[in-house]
Amino acid sequence: MSDPGDLNRLADLALPPPVPFWPPAAGVWIVGCAALAALSVLGWRSWSRYRADAYLRAAAAELDALAAGPAAAEAISAVLKRAAFVAHGRERVASLTGQAWGAFLAETAPGSLRIDALTAMIAGAPAATPPPEQAVSGEIIAQAKSWLHGQRGRLPAEA
Repeated sequence: MSDPGDLNRLADLALPPPVPFWPPAAGVWIVGCAALAALSVLGWRSWSRYRADAYLRAAAAELDALAAGPAAAEAISAVLKRAAFVAHGRERVASLTGQAWGAFLAETAPGSLRIDALTAMIAGAPAATPPPEQAVSGEIIAQAKSWLHGQRGRLPAEA
């Protein structure tokens, strides 16, 4: 036993203690805080956008409540004009009537949206009784709601 090279005198390697789960490393805290900040900013922007689009939801509800009739064309035009005041500014929208108002709606409609029936109805809206072919139909109300939906996400008076 006095032999230093005897294999019976070998000892096992001393292993370090296992790495604990808690507390996490500094990088985990940094990534976690950055993710929390990003989610907070995203949530705030979503909430702000939702609140900014309240006028569009109110206008769509008004369009849903409209009944077909001779005064419906003027009511649709009034609802759309109030929404356009908020979205595009009073200076740009207030003076528009008839053909110019219909052209404005067509110009500000989103990309591929066709609102031909709506603009034709708007151009004839000041008449006391529209002809039967221009009577307010579900298609016109759907086009008006599509125009409103296309204004979603605009900051008020962004032009």
